[in-house]
Amino acid sequence: MDRDVIPAVVRVVFTDGQGRAWSLVDKAPIFGTDLDSTSALPRPAAVRCVVEAFPDGFVASSTPLVLVSTEPDHVTAEDGTNLFLVSLDLLRPSEAGS
Repeated sequence: MDRDVIPAVVRVVFTDGQGRAWSLVDKAPIFGTDLDSTSALPRPAAVRCVVEAFPDGFVASSTPLVLVSTEPDHVTAEDGTNLFLVSLDLLRPSEAGS
């Protein structure tokens, strides 16, 4: 099968702001990564998201948490979850044209 025609399907694993591990599964381009048979794994990945809320009640010494939705590309966790509480320091501005 030619991966130039059909992109690889990958599993991206991350830990939310409460320490829970999540898996997102979709085609490699959704996560901003190109893979081929020689790609080293694991490798960095990202998913587009929208900030839904900045929850109140943070401890002053803790990293701020943000509620995000992975709705832009319709990516969900295996149980259908698409809202995640993550550390603000994980977020980056989207690149132009994304």
